[in-house]
Order: sequence, then structure tokens, then C-alpha cells
Amino acid sequence: MLRRLPVAVAVAAAGLRRSLCTARSRSRPPWALIQCASVDESGAPAPAVSFRAGEAPSVTGLTFRAHLVHPRRPGAGDGGFVSGQVAAASGDGLLLVRFCHARLDAHALVCNLSWAGTDADPEVVRFVCNPLTGELYRLPDLDGTKRTSACRHLGLLTQSQAGDGPPERYAVAEMFTDDGGPEEEGDGGFVMRRFLSETGKWDKVAGLPSPLPAGRKMDIDNAVVAFGDRLWWIDDSWGAISVDPLSDRPELRFVELPRGSVLPHLDGMASTRTSGSHRRMGVSEGKMRYVEVSKEKPYVISLFSLDDGDSSWTLDHETAFAPIWDDALLCSAPLEQMLAIGAINPLKANIVYLACGDKILGVDVVTKKITGISGLAIAVPDHPLLPCVLPTWLESSQIPSAGWSKKNTLKSEVSPNTVKRENLHVEIELLK
Repeated sequence: MLRRLPVAVAVAAAGLRRSLCTARSRSRPPWALIQCASVDESGAPAPAVSFRAGEAPSVTGLTFRAHLVHPRRPGAGDGGFVSGQVAAASGDGLLLVRFCHARLDAHALVCNLSWAGTDADPEVVRFVCNPLTGELYRLPDLDGTKRTSACRHLGLLTQSQAGDGPPERYAVAEMFTDDGGPEEEGDGGFVMRRFLSETGKWDKVAGLPSPLPAGRKMDIDNAVVAFGDRLWWIDDSWGAISVDPLSDRPELRFVELPRGSVLPHLDGMASTRTSGSHRRMGVSEGKMRYVEVSKEKPYVISLFSLDDGDSSWTLDHETAFAPIWDDALLCSAPLEQMLAIGAINPLKANIVYLACGDKILGVDVVTKKITGISGLAIAVPDHPLLPCVLPTWLESSQIPSAGWSKKNTLKSEVSPNTVKRENLHVEIELLK
């Protein structure tokens, strides 16, 4: 457990807030594309948390000092390594960050640092993070052990009674069927594991009635999306299932993909599985969006929006990408690789980000122009790109915890898992 760590006080709390609210806030982007979280193992003097914010399609980096993630350097004597991922983003800028510490078989070293030859169930630590203040909350271990749930799909949902403002509570949740999760419930429904900030504990809600038609199951293989006071788990061959994890009586709902995008079933399995990188759901301009790109030239990009009743999709835009590539005078690099969808711009629904080889391209499907090109840190969908909005009040807000109250913060309890903002030096570097 992380307690009040003896991190050098590089910036006093008031000074930190003041510095972030002046030059930084005026120049930083209103949102960022985030992919991976790294660990600084160098031991050299450095901020506890570094946030390298850049204009999309540049990918923003998030770096933690090693002592925040593990008490000792994992490579010392155990042949291990730490892999970090930003697993989810809330609708208001908080991040769910996951680090996996795997011990590696010396005879199974591979150049791409895949999980081959490592622990089948590596140690996992999870944080809720405010990237603009550096405040962290380390989530309790699931079932009392770090060796659980390395690959589960977790989402992060926040809630504020004021609507558009700092959150007052949040939930981290995962969803699985009773025959596909770590525990057998035997009731034919869904199981939800959730962490509630109000209690500071994990609990389990079993036996949630399935809204799915008989004979077909969800195959979740995408990042969980927070939208409309619900978390959405996505099967890119079929649709999405959603729930409010903060509800006392959670109720599941299901939304199919647009009719032409639903793949047929054979013996309970999709006849053709996508890789998860050519279809993506996300939130933009206050609506749920779905974008897909065809697998063959001219690589047609189709962008849909979900109606307010979550019942039907509207095709908003459809355009071929190959002519856009040619018009941008990029024909010196032939368009030979299949495109993958990185993300949808959360503020401008007509702009999507595509991964092509080792590059990320911003594409305006209305003007049919490339809006920007940047390098890609890790291939999609190994670590998907996550849009993270950065409202101005995020620079001075706190992460809610058990007993936390906006009206009377002096009497609120401080969890031993909270690494308080005033004990951290957070560095925000703006990428040009």
C-alpha cells in the first residue's frame, strides 16, 4: 500500500496550483491522446509524475517514478520488467493506469517484449490518476492479491451532482459472463466487479440479467468507454453492453452496431472476427460515435452517431481514404498497409485518427484533408489510443475517496492509498 510517501516537496501545494493555472493552462491542449504509462527506473532526479501533453495526433506520455509503482527495481535479480498502460479515461480527465510486473524466463526473451515466456498471471497494481496535478490513488488489490486480472477490461466512470464540474465519486468496474470470468456463478447472467470511491472497497454484483438474445455471447476486445452515466463494454463484431456501476440496482442494456456492421454467427461464433483495430466506439460532441474503416482499398471510413434513446445509428459521414492520401502528396510512401482506427476526436466528431504503419494520421472526413501526422509509440490495438479531455478545473480538483466531501474537506478521511498532491512534483511538458 502506498502511504504518504517521502517524496521531496519540489513545489508547495499552493505554488503547484498557481503554476498550473497560469502559463500551463493557457497553452496546453483541451484534450490529449494517451496510450502508455512508463516507469522511470533511472534513479536520477525527476518529477514523481510527468505528463507530456501535445496536440493530437501527437501521443501524450505519462511517466511514473519507479518507487510509486513498486518498492524495488524489478529487473534486479528476477529478470523481470514492468509494462504500463493507461487502461481507461473518465469523461472528465481522470485516468485508470495499470502496471504489470512480470518475471521473465531468460530463455524466452523476445525482441518485442511480448508476454511469451513470462508469468501467466503477473503482479498488477492500478492507480486512479489526475494527470494535471499528479495526485494518485492506488486501488486495493482484487481478492487480496496482486496476481489477478492482468487482462480484464476495466472502465472508469465519474459522477458529479453539479453536472459539468469536478467529480464527487467514481467507480472502476469490469463486466464478464458467469462462464467467462474468474469465478463461476452458474446463474446464466453477468457478473460485475466494481470499486466504489465512497466505500474504498471492491465488491461483486452477480446474477445481472442478460439483455442479449439467446445463443450469442459478448467477446469484449476494446477499451471500455464512459458515456451517459454508464460504462460501455464493446464487442466489435456485434455491439455494446452498458451499465451504471454507481447504481444500487444496476441494469444492463445492449445496443447493436449499425445493421451493416453486425457480423453473422456460425455455431455461436462470429464467422469473421475483426482485429479490434478497424472498428471503434467513442464519445464526441456529447454523443456516442462509431467509426469503421474497410479492410480493402480505397479504405472507406464510415462514421455513425447514436441517437439520444440509444436505439438507432445514423450514418453521418462516409469517405474513401485512399484519395485523401494521394491528394496530400504522400504517394511517395505507397498506401500499402491496412489502416487501423486509433481514436475519435472528442471535441470534433468529423476528425478521426488512423494508425498507418508507424504513423498516426488525423483525418477530417468532411473536408477530406489530413490534419496532422505523428509517430506511434506502440501498435494499435496492443495498447489502444484513449482520448482524454482536460477541463480547466482538473488542475485544482481532488480525486474523491472514502469520506471525501467537497463541502467539508477538512473533516474528510484520507485513504492510506492516496498519494496527496502536495507531496508530489508533477511536471507538465508541452510538446510543440
